[in-house]
Amino acid sequence: MDSERSVISSRVTLVRFFRGLARVSSAAALFVTTALLAPPLALAEPSSADKETARNLMKEGDAKFATRDYAGALKAYQAAHAIMQVPSTGLPLAKAQIERGLLVEARDTLLQVSRHPKDANEPAAFAKAREEAAELAQKLTTRIPSLVIVVDGASTDAAVVAVDGASIPAAALSAPRKVNPGSHTITASASGFHPASTTVNVKEGANEKVTIKLVPADGSKPPPAPAAQTIEGGGKIRIESSANEGNVFIDGRAVGATPLEVPVTAGVHEVEIQYPGGSREKRQATVVAGKTERVEFRPSPMDEVARHRKGLHFGGSFSPAMAVYTEGGALMFGAAGGFVMNIGITPTFDFRTGGTLTVVHRFVEDPDYQVTQVSVVVPAMLRVNWSPWFSSAAGLSAGFVADLQQDPVLFGASVGPEWSLISMCAGDRRQYEISFSQGLRFGHARNDFHQSVTFTYLSPD
Repeated sequence: MDSERSVISSRVTLVRFFRGLARVSSAAALFVTTALLAPPLALAEPSSADKETARNLMKEGDAKFATRDYAGALKAYQAAHAIMQVPSTGLPLAKAQIERGLLVEARDTLLQVSRHPKDANEPAAFAKAREEAAELAQKLTTRIPSLVIVVDGASTDAAVVAVDGASIPAAALSAPRKVNPGSHTITASASGFHPASTTVNVKEGANEKVTIKLVPADGSKPPPAPAAQTIEGGGKIRIESSANEGNVFIDGRAVGATPLEVPVTAGVHEVEIQYPGGSREKRQATVVAGKTERVEFRPSPMDEVARHRKGLHFGGSFSPAMAVYTEGGALMFGAAGGFVMNIGITPTFDFRTGGTLTVVHRFVEDPDYQVTQVSVVVPAMLRVNWSPWFSSAAGLSAGFVADLQQDPVLFGASVGPEWSLISMCAGDRRQYEISFSQGLRFGHARNDFHQSVTFTYLSPD
């Protein structure tokens, strides 16, 4: 009997032990699960000293960016963003990265800014920076070039391939590799093969295919020098553009972006460079066998402005105006205002349209002789940029005009030529213009000649 009780007591003790163990395990599991699912600890709030340091760094970056010292601006913005990690520091950092040609890094920064968590009490500048970053990241997609690397002589799985020292997983080798514009070195190696390398210059937005050949290391012969590096009996052309990177064409064939060195046959070659603003320049280079001919380009001041004005941009205008009926009479005075839509086509030509509201009045003592003219027109103008600072324009305007205080009131469609013999411009990312414009209008209302001094603000970037 005592032995039976002892057995029963032992069993009860074991049951209680395992139940306790289960409770401990459940608690431990709950703790681990909670730890895994809990949000990460928030980063420590920057101190007042940190914030003041970041403000000064941002001011320094803005000043250097304005003077096109993009390297200095990038350094200052990087330091400020490392402290603050907020959208308003990330967006300028990305813009400096773009100017330095670091398009891949810039898009990564922009995506981080656009995905920055929203806070109900955040400054309005955060939301604006987040929105601008998302838009800029989308635009940057088509500008980032890529490399498609093909390994010849060894299987893809056996080869170790790297771009600028960064290894590419074998599974990702067949996919286009996103890179920044400029020169890149591709290396490849495999067991039983001589290592190989080649250098390629990639221009903005391009999709380049590069084949790298691996030669078996059988000891009978060394691997041949890459065909792209030298040409028997030929020389090289080195193309440089210190002020701004440009896409290079030799004898009509795209060869990459500056700076680069290209092997060519001996003789005369046509070297052409195309800058981001759209301007082109051609030179002839005479290459002597075994020598390197250096060709240096510099973008024109026109291109420096055109690269920002290229594409569709908006602005506004205001002008004091005066008009006179072609049949004669006293002058009418007033003002005009409107919005401007500018399409940069080439460094030399822009197309401009928009909408303009003009109100002029004839100020005379005789009430019967007074008149007010109101017009709403849409101009269509072709602008010719003679230099970064001076331009001319000509085109047509069409819309509606009303001559008030007439009996009866004259109202109807209007059309006529518009021109501006001279416009003076300043700025690149923010363009300011003053132009002296004239025009004629014919239609259902009384025909008139008008002229104005127009102040225009345009925001290319």
